[in-house]
Amino acid sequence: MGNCNRRRPTTMIYGMAALAGLHDIDWSSLDQGSAVPRLLADLAGGEPKALRDLYRRAPDGEDVRPWVVTALPFLLDLVADPARPLRGETLRLVGDLAGADRTWQMAGRTLAAKRLLAEWDGLSDLLLDEDPSVREAAAYTLRAVYRLITNPTGDLWERFAEEPDAGVRLMLLRTSVITGAVGGGYELTKVWLASVADTDDDLRVRISALTELMALYNPVPFDAGRARETLLDAYREGLNREPEPVADMAAPLLTGARMATRQWTPGYHQVVKAVRATYRDDVDAHLGLLHEMLAIDAWDARQDALYEARSLVQRLRGPYRPLIDRAAELLSDRDAQVRAAALHLLQGVGELARPAADAVWETMSGAKPWTHQGALSPSVGILASLGDERVLPILERLLDDAPQTTGLHEAIAGYGVRARALGRTLRRLLRALPAAASPSPASAADAYRAALLDALIAVVPQEAADYLMQEPLDLTGLHRLIRTGRAAAARAAEIRTALTSEDPVVALTAARAIWCVTGDAEAAATVYDQYLTGPDHAVTAIDGLAELNSRAAGRAPLLNRLVKSRTSDEVRVAAARALWRITGNPGSARRLGPAWEATPRLRPRIARLWVETDMGAYATRYAKAELAVPTRYNVTNLGLSPAEISEDEQLLADCRKLITDKPRWPF
Repeated sequence: MGNCNRRRPTTMIYGMAALAGLHDIDWSSLDQGSAVPRLLADLAGGEPKALRDLYRRAPDGEDVRPWVVTALPFLLDLVADPARPLRGETLRLVGDLAGADRTWQMAGRTLAAKRLLAEWDGLSDLLLDEDPSVREAAAYTLRAVYRLITNPTGDLWERFAEEPDAGVRLMLLRTSVITGAVGGGYELTKVWLASVADTDDDLRVRISALTELMALYNPVPFDAGRARETLLDAYREGLNREPEPVADMAAPLLTGARMATRQWTPGYHQVVKAVRATYRDDVDAHLGLLHEMLAIDAWDARQDALYEARSLVQRLRGPYRPLIDRAAELLSDRDAQVRAAALHLLQGVGELARPAADAVWETMSGAKPWTHQGALSPSVGILASLGDERVLPILERLLDDAPQTTGLHEAIAGYGVRARALGRTLRRLLRALPAAASPSPASAADAYRAALLDALIAVVPQEAADYLMQEPLDLTGLHRLIRTGRAAAARAAEIRTALTSEDPVVALTAARAIWCVTGDAEAAATVYDQYLTGPDHAVTAIDGLAELNSRAAGRAPLLNRLVKSRTSDEVRVAAARALWRITGNPGSARRLGPAWEATPRLRPRIARLWVETDMGAYATRYAKAELAVPTRYNVTNLGLSPAEISEDEQLLADCRKLITDKPRWPF
């Protein structure tokens, strides 16, 4: 080992009594040092308790006490004597005293201990000791001095190749990462770790090499098949377990170990991610790995698989029913973390979670809370997002007992008129609010009132009109009037005033409102006409005309020209849809193939129109090509929301319908 030709400055030499000269030192003058001679003598006699007491006496704030530097030569001589007991444990103590677990600490008495240890010529010899515990401790202790010697990593790699004991190889590997993954050795360390992960005979060494490799930036390629086998075997053998906590009495002497314990994250999740990354868009390979992990009777394997499954569902299309069924089964797993992971998966996959609704309902049996940290519990949230009416009584109870629960009002609104029985409670809560609005538009009180009002409009719109009389006619107010419909007729005059707004968004929203509230199609169409050919709001105007149905028949020629024009794909798709709604002629839908190919984000809208117009004969080739695409049409690097996943699943359902249904119109 580098710098090992320098001898330590001590009169002790191999072959003499290990503790000679121990009592020539005034230990009482050193802080906490008076008991050290006795403890060293006990340690020389093989007393394990002496180790624990030395650990207790060593820390001094973030440093070690003065006696440590003085005692270090005696400890090294105990280690050097092959006849002594507890040599491995003693050498491990030496490493800890010299900061092997605090490699960043290069000051004070810890630095003095590191320098003394670096000057001792016996450390490299201990890597060849007959006792595996000594070799392992030596590999650990080298961390304390690697900054003070030359080429420690190369020597460690050479020793690793010759070491027969798997436990020692494991320590050599971990020390090599600490010493090598810096500066110019960073890339070489990654290559070496990948080689170890591919070739070593011991499972613990291979999985450790993989986890260390994944912790480094931009890991190098590795044998994915071998890594998959290693990962699954490691889960089965239970190798992924939290380290034992570090006793407070030894901190901060073992600061690094203490930090590692606190920061430890259950799961070889980074290895799972890396193996999955090699599968790219092969959803069957992804699912095969996850199903094998879910079949292992180990909480960490199941938890990691469930969390990985969510990202898979967000990115790739696939046959997820068996995965959802397995997640439903794991809702009753004995481990709470697995149950939470299963709920987390179901909470993030939208309509795909519907087959698990009964299992989710079962988790709510008994006196379990329906809220968590002021929000709906995951179970209630999942069932409410699926529109499951079994949770309506729970939502009603929460509306009485905890009306300001986050997500409660949105969940109620999602049921629409099916939750009309809750209208009375919503009105009572609205009446109980102060008459005067809060001074701050963004206040919690105003947000609470808005949530109550939106829920009331959704479930019983005809009873919400009285609460809308004082609402300002901004965009939010106009949208609420749209959802309220004819019951808001008292505000028709104000809506007509908004039709002439200079803000196109307000004017177009008011046009839709006047149609929904009064049924005045001509007033709405007059506003839409102003924006049909503009670059920014044409799609909104055309969609507005589509809502008017046959009452906008006079605009059909213009819409037909838009379908045939070279305008944007968004406008052409909207015009084709409007023509179908207004005239009942499906011919324009046959012109949307180029838009389908050029603008993927429009595919859900085009597919829905093709289904409505029975254009299966024309659309089959596009639908088949879409079903062959492995990634979701709206995939992003940030993942997808449950609603976005449901949107893509609806696109796939429409494509299947186009292929299987008998077309009405000849192509």
